[in-house]
Amino acid sequence: MKITLVIAVMLSFASLNAASLEGFNKRFKLKRNSAGELTSVKMVKFTKKFSLRPYLVQIKNDLKSEIDRMKQKSYQAELDMFIDQISDDDALKAAGDDNPLIVREALENLPNVDVDKTFNEVQKKNVLAKFEFDLKKAMKMLDLSIIADPTDARYFYRKNVTYQVVQKALNFAAKRFDSIPLLNFASFLIVKVHDLVLEQRLFNQNMLLHYLENFDAKALGMSELELDKVRSSIYESRIGALNYLESNRAAKNWEKYGADKFFTIVRSSNTRLRRSGNLYGKTTRINYGFAHATLDGDKVILDTVNKKHTFSSKMPVAYYYAKPGKVKRFRGLLELANAGLGFLPIPGWIKSNVQGFVESFYVDQRRDEGALVGFFESNENFNMLNAIKEQNKNPYILL
Repeated sequence: MKITLVIAVMLSFASLNAASLEGFNKRFKLKRNSAGELTSVKMVKFTKKFSLRPYLVQIKNDLKSEIDRMKQKSYQAELDMFIDQISDDDALKAAGDDNPLIVREALENLPNVDVDKTFNEVQKKNVLAKFEFDLKKAMKMLDLSIIADPTDARYFYRKNVTYQVVQKALNFAAKRFDSIPLLNFASFLIVKVHDLVLEQRLFNQNMLLHYLENFDAKALGMSELELDKVRSSIYESRIGALNYLESNRAAKNWEKYGADKFFTIVRSSNTRLRRSGNLYGKTTRINYGFAHATLDGDKVILDTVNKKHTFSSKMPVAYYYAKPGKVKRFRGLLELANAGLGFLPIPGWIKSNVQGFVESFYVDQRRDEGALVGFFESNENFNMLNAIKEQNKNPYILL
């Protein structure tokens, strides 16, 4: 009887483990050469035919919807609450920072923007069409499907070509536009689309990091050494184009480079949770970057890697179970403010400062949420998987 029970439990566990790796197997492909050497990890689902259209349609519709929404009587109260959220930090208040006020101005100015006319004028100058053509050409050399190359310690460093395309497009736009607001908006679109396209790789890498942390190498179809090198390749891809010294460090310590980076993050994450005291009630670690917690009586998911924003040391909330649309709406307003900054008559350096402040609330945070998708998928919680995808709002990420 006991033997039968043990066998049943073992079979049940094996079935659960197989099901929990279903997402990994359908999302990632391990490529090997004729000698059996793991040469790359590729994402199966990604935007293969690049076009500006998905983001242009999204931001255009979002701008129009927001302008219509502003006509509602309740909008002012919602805006007040949003500005309070981005102002709620002692360091920000102590510095007398004007960023939240400028964010408010950018949003309140949106009804003065003729959205259709603006898009038409921007597209007339052929700047976006040329950028799209040049980026497509550069991406052919990049092979966006590859998210890790364990055999080449400088694979991604040598392929930092798309940033040159962006700079070329921005210089071209500066020559084509006489109107500063139109130039600002065209520049915003160029930078944003480029970042969103490359974000596919970052998002999927973070998803992969969840699997690398929570499943043994053999279950993933790798050796321990291959797993370590895959992790190294992920972090090598994040070395800046000008950071040659870091590239050298990665190459010299290739087998341990990724593990060192990863477990530094894990230790920092655990320390932040430990030092949070009773602020978040009982916390339960999800993976290297996220934890379940309770905030003001509500169940939430904490991002334990990033800061709430550039001036804050607090951990941001990645998801509110009682308010499933809260993070999505918050990020939507930040994105619209970012788009609207270029229409304000403010110096370029102030605009850049505010953009950096705005993006510090959500850009890195949503990229890291690939690890949340990995967690929910490996636990077969597809409703939460879709909820995280929904608040990501990257039209180029396919799940």
